[in-house]
Amino acid sequence: MPLFTVIIPSYNRAALLRQTLKSLDAQTFADYEAYIIDDGSTDATPEVFAEFAGRRGWHFTRFEVNRRQGGCRNYAMEQAAGDYITFLDADDLWLPRRLEKFAELIKKNPAAGFIFSNGYVLRDGRLTGKFFDERRAVPRGKLPPHMAISDKWLPYVTTNVAFKKAVLAKTGPFRTDMSHLEDMELYVKILRDWEADYLAEPLSVYRIHALSANPASLTLKWDDGVADFHKALETAAAGPEAERELRDYVYLKQAEVYLKNLQPGKARAYLFKTASRGPAFLKLLAGTFLPRPALSLLRALYGLKRKAAPAGDAAMAEAEAWVKKLEL
Repeated sequence: MPLFTVIIPSYNRAALLRQTLKSLDAQTFADYEAYIIDDGSTDATPEVFAEFAGRRGWHFTRFEVNRRQGGCRNYAMEQAAGDYITFLDADDLWLPRRLEKFAELIKKNPAAGFIFSNGYVLRDGRLTGKFFDERRAVPRGKLPPHMAISDKWLPYVTTNVAFKKAVLAKTGPFRTDMSHLEDMELYVKILRDWEADYLAEPLSVYRIHALSANPASLTLKWDDGVADFHKALETAAAGPEAERELRDYVYLKQAEVYLKNLQPGKARAYLFKTASRGPAFLKLLAGTFLPRPALSLLRALYGLKRKAAPAGDAAMAEAEAWVKKLEL
């Protein structure tokens, strides 16, 4: 019985999937199995599968009809033999000690049913930051289920997550009627009964796609994501105060996203969904009345700042060199 089952769904990501599988193949911890699923791709994904065939514990599956991410993950979880389920998206990467570090945390805290780590953000070919400052006081232990919603309390993405397979007996699998946040909705259910823990060290690389480079990216279908946020909120059954706090947080972030993408009208619509009228609201609202050339200039300046990796971060520089190596 392996400690981990790694699940990698892929749909038309052949070039990026090759890098992803290289990062899995380079793990220093070998007690895992992997399910790599071609979700009806029409590109060179079968050729990538052939390059990595024969590795111990790696299972390759192809679906002729696209099941979407949740359907692929549910299929693999049904087959999983690992004590913990963990995910690696086909456009993301793991640093070599990712599984090793998770195994150490599991040994240290076997009561945690939901664990995650920090990670780097890869944008336009550069590592531009981390998911959270290592000094941030992220909550751990037995937490209210609504804390799994958004990154307000638990700054994770699914590429950085693992959970006990045993939780599925009570939670069930991922919902297949959600296009974006079926993972978040499941994690809400996990927190009802299980403790959370985390590693502040960045152990993965999460790729953010530019709108112009990948207009079909799920991460860019923002309104669909907000609709799924409401479904996760319903599952959490949070009290009125927590629900208001979450709605304000998500709506303000969504307004900021629309403003950065030169859609001030949509930004205003989300701003006026909030109950808050604090400094963040007023700052964003003022921005929605700027002329388009001014917004474009601010976006360009923001982009330049975002592309500049923090100076003097040796670990980030080493991780970026690792990413470049995987691209060869």
